[in-house]
Amino acid sequence: MSKRIVTFGEILLRLSPPNHLRITQTNSLEMYFGGAEANVAASLSKFGYRNQFVTAIPPNELGESALSMLRSFGVEPLAKIQGTRLGVYYFEHGASERPGKVIYDRENSSFSTLKKGMIDWTSLFDGADWFHWSGITPSLSLELAAICEEALLVATKMGLTISADLNYRPTLWNYGKKPNEIMPNLIQHCDVLIGGSDESEIVLGINLKEEKDEELIFKSWNTVFPKLKIIASTKRFNANASSNSVSASIWNGSEILSSKSYHISHIIDRIGAGDAFMAGLIYGLLEWTNDTQSALEFATAASCLKHSIAGDINLATVSEIKSLMMGSGGGRVSR
Repeated sequence: MSKRIVTFGEILLRLSPPNHLRITQTNSLEMYFGGAEANVAASLSKFGYRNQFVTAIPPNELGESALSMLRSFGVEPLAKIQGTRLGVYYFEHGASERPGKVIYDRENSSFSTLKKGMIDWTSLFDGADWFHWSGITPSLSLELAAICEEALLVATKMGLTISADLNYRPTLWNYGKKPNEIMPNLIQHCDVLIGGSDESEIVLGINLKEEKDEELIFKSWNTVFPKLKIIASTKRFNANASSNSVSASIWNGSEILSSKSYHISHIIDRIGAGDAFMAGLIYGLLEWTNDTQSALEFATAASCLKHSIAGDINLATVSEIKSLMMGSGGGRVSR
């Protein structure tokens, strides 16, 4: 595969109590590295694409360990070495009707010290085909939102395909700006977008009142953001923290398509499932350029398998995802 993909975001240290313990009762924490855009980068590298991940890390062992993890997946990290700390988040696994819980500790991280002009986007995008970012980065500070715009203007000028996941996290938007004051200016540059109908007004500033028809919602998004070619949305139903069913839909500019649904009876780890979908969708759109349905099915199967894998990153291979996509699930042992 000759395609080169660039992703941009914060690499984080994740700490989780083992065995579904609560944070208030554990005396040990399991350590992983991840973060929305890093998860996408690792999956795409595992799928065989060249991937460069742009971030910032501190000059210490945690920063170097994060880069080593990315390199182990074949990701080429471009990291600014600056600041004093790696961003952290604590994830408490839910169980049954007790939901999972995330506690962020990422203020004053190395990534937060990035400034406009520090990254040479023109050189970075030279020879690249695709740029991916998510709504998490502009939620962290006005400066990081400006860096996203800086990157998007260059990527647009250079003709890259641009994708984004809205990834609305209400606890992160705390610097005085609302998402719908920042995100529309960034989304206008995108070709591919993942988001849900409930994010329409709060993130995109598109007031559809009580509209429930997904096709009409996505048509409205497409009218406001005419560069969009693909809009996708994932769905969970019959859900609690231990089991749920998943499916997805996609707007391809002319119609809504729906994926098959999967019932996940025992969730190992749901963190990163949306990122697995995003990576799967990028792969699918590149592999099946004229078959949006197959791209959607691959992305949904990738997300389904991520629920069975501990940590942020989807370790499922292309062949495993295609096997599930083609109906070979059921947990049989491969011999």
